[in-house]
Amino acid sequence: MAVLADGRSETLNSSKPASEPTSSLACGHFCGQKAQPPIACGDYLKELGRSRREVEYLGCEATMLDGPPIPGFKATYRVRGSDLDKIDKWLATWTEWKRLRFSCCQWDAPTGFYRDKSGSDYYIDMGADAYVNGHMIDRRKDFSKLPYATLRISHYLYLP
Repeated sequence: MAVLADGRSETLNSSKPASEPTSSLACGHFCGQKAQPPIACGDYLKELGRSRREVEYLGCEATMLDGPPIPGFKATYRVRGSDLDKIDKWLATWTEWKRLRFSCCQWDAPTGFYRDKSGSDYYIDMGADAYVNGHMIDRRKDFSKLPYATLRISHYLYLP
């Protein structure tokens, strides 16, 4: 049994060199490696090499995860309604993203997820108010009638 730098203990597998990281469900990624999260707000799509002209960066702010309070950052973007279907499909190509759906009076999806090569986790959500100028926009083919959707990418500094 070895005690890691962060205070966790780990049973070493004698068939692997001690310096090689071991995979564990408890860690969510390789136990011997520590993710290098962004430590400041920024344009996460740009930092991840995934910028698109259809996605306008609006800014970033500090945020707090509910439940056990965990600090993090939330980057906010705007997507025009005319580009919404294209961006919805694009997110599904590189993240764990379920397509937008109409519910009640908005378009939204369950929170999506992306883990970058360093092991940092990002949480993605997007939504749009479906009530526009007195009309309910409840069909995908009418996305162009929506003025815009808001895309948010959140990153928390650590997870318990």
